[in-house]
Amino acid sequence: MIHSKSSFFKAILFVTPVLFACTSASFADVSSNDPNAQLRPGLTTNNSAKSIRPNRIRRDRSAAIAMSKYHWLDRAAMSNPDLIESITDFHAAAMLLAKHPRLGEIAEADHYLCRRLTRWKDVARRLALNPQCDRVIARDPEGIYRAVKKDRKISKLLARNPMFHRMIGENPDLGKLLSTYM
Repeated sequence: MIHSKSSFFKAILFVTPVLFACTSASFADVSSNDPNAQLRPGLTTNNSAKSIRPNRIRRDRSAAIAMSKYHWLDRAAMSNPDLIESITDFHAAAMLLAKHPRLGEIAEADHYLCRRLTRWKDVARRLALNPQCDRVIARDPEGIYRAVKKDRKISKLLARNPMFHRMIGENPDLGKLLSTYM
C-alpha cells in the first residue's frame, strides 16, 4: 500500500526500469536484423462485418411500454416505422404514446399513427388532448373521423385543443364532421 506521494514516485522509479528491461529483452529477438526472418501471415476471421436486420420486430407488453416512454422515440421511428406499429398493438403502450411530448415527429415517421391510436376510445380521447394532435390528424384524418363517429366526446375535446384552429384550417372536412357531432 502506498502511503504518500514520495513513496508513489519511488515505486514508479523502481518499476519503470524493470519493465523496460523485460520489454527490451522480449523484443531483442524480434528486432534482429536477420535477413531470413519472415512475418507470419495474419489469422483469418470467419465473422464478417455485415449488418444484421431482424426478420421480425419483437412484440411484448413491457418492451412496448418502455419504448413508448422513451423521449427520443421519434428518432427510432424514423429509422424503423414498424416500431410504432408494434408499440400500438398494446393498449397501455398506446395510451402512453398518445401522451408523448414529441407525438408530431412520431407521426411524420408513421403516417397511420392516428388510426392506430384511435382503436380505443380512451386513447383517442387522450390523443385529442395532446397539443401536437393537429400534426397527427394532418397525416391521417381518417382515424379521427372514425373515432368521432364512435365517440362524440372526442369532438368536444378536440374543440378545446390549443391547436384547434390549425386543425380546422388544414382540414375543413374535419370542421364539418365536428359540427355535426357536437
